[in-house]
Amino acid sequence: MSLCLPTYVVIDASSSMKPHEAVLNATLSRLHYNLATNPRVSEFARVSVIAFSTDVHVVIPMSDMEQVPNMPEVICGGRTDYGKTFDRLRECIEQDVSSLRAQHYSVLRPTVFFLTDGGPTDANWRKSFRELVDRNRPRYPHVIAYGFGGAERGVLQVVATKALFIADGTDTESALSGAISGLLNTLIASSQTGQMQIATDVKGFEYVQVAQEYVD
Repeated sequence: MSLCLPTYVVIDASSSMKPHEAVLNATLSRLHYNLATNPRVSEFARVSVIAFSTDVHVVIPMSDMEQVPNMPEVICGGRTDYGKTFDRLRECIEQDVSSLRAQHYSVLRPTVFFLTDGGPTDANWRKSFRELVDRNRPRYPHVIAYGFGGAERGVLQVVATKALFIADGTDTESALSGAISGLLNTLIASSQTGQMQIATDVKGFEYVQVAQEYVD
């Protein structure tokens, strides 16, 4: 059976990202192009793009990016609701892993790339997060977090279970581009080895060793 890495690109589309909306969409289009034109990666990584603010929108459901004609436009606005996002992710992972297994893939542990420029505006997000990454759930994901702009380092040190990247003061638009490049490089490296290989050298970001690293 073919190996498959369920990959979730989860991106902050709250009101603080509104000034950067055009760059966000251009950057996501670049990600789509690079994935769709790299057969090795598109065969290995099935990708879903999720935008979150006050509500959570599945921009692209779990797909082979070669089969996706273009990246839908993301509209920014609203609050930064982490809890709803983690709840929706848990639901998507359950459905997507079952679907991929039904297609006879050997499914690796899902990976979430979480990109945000701000802290959570909902008070009770930690409960939803604990449920998402509960080790008693067979399909819990790894989370790789990229924080820029007004992102809260202390919060992201909780959210990141596999790796954390904090922007080193570069502007939001450069940081967004750097984060997507780092994400893409991680998928390329992982597709070459058939297992998670995190690209730790990300332009404009400090790589932070995650405290709660576990044995897989």
